Amino acid sequence: MNFNDEQLPDENSIRQMQRSYAGNIRALQNEENVDTTAPPTTTSPIATDNAELNAIANNIDWETNLTLLNNLLSRTQNRCMRGFIRGLIPLDEKDRDEINSFYTTNRIRRNPSIIGNMPNIFGVALRDYIRNEAELLDGLVQLLYTETDEARKTSIYNIIRRRLDALDTLASFWSSGFFA
Repeated sequence: MNFNDEQLPDENSIRQMQRSYAGNIRALQNEENVDTTAPPTTTSPIATDNAELNAIANNIDWETNLTLLNNLLSRTQNRCMRGFIRGLIPLDEKDRDEINSFYTTNRIRRNPSIIGNMPNIFGVALRDYIRNEAELLDGLVQLLYTETDEARKTSIYNIIRRRLDALDTLASFWSSGFFA
């Protein structure tokens, strides 16, 4: 689409720009079932009262995952990896907030998890993070298969896909020395 800076926008050009933007966002979020022509719905997520789902959501250990991500960030010397890991931290917090908005979580603050000695070597820190991420993904998969609301299932599925893509990227950074 070509834009003319001297021409005022009309309804058609604005609509085309919105479609293009919505298509780019959909591709970035990995959501395949979004209709870009339909008006967006603004439904606020309401916490569910299903005890089983709430228990699963409460058992996901987001704090340890964030601590391990910060440790991983401090252990890497590669600027590219550091930038990628730094970008994972706010995504991890958004995923946690999104899951917590779906389910009634106990608002009591947890005691910090004991991680033991924080590894000084990047490979060991990456291994610890991948182990914890696998446990976190296990909890998300349990939520995915237990949840009955389709909108929540789609959101959980998208979170799982993003996290798997991030793990794949992290593994590719270190594949020559870590997984060989």
